[in-house]
Amino acid sequence: MDDEPWQQRAKRAGLTQKRLAALLGVAPNTVSRQLRGQFGSEVPRYVKTVIRAYEMLPQREREELSRLAESDEE
Repeated sequence: MDDEPWQQRAKRAGLTQKRLAALLGVAPNTVSRQLRGQFGSEVPRYVKTVIRAYEMLPQREREELSRLAESDEE
């Protein structure tokens, strides 16, 4: 991830591009392009919302959410 504001915010929250992609259900290169605003004038609202929600979670819940996003569990 580069140094765009939402990329920096994701990094500070402990989100890698790969982990954020898993949470969003998209490819890592899609996340990169979304965070740079390449699909429109700004970062999509759902991407911002996931980053904000992740920031609010305690570490243990972040880990569990990441684990669930990368599995087939429902």
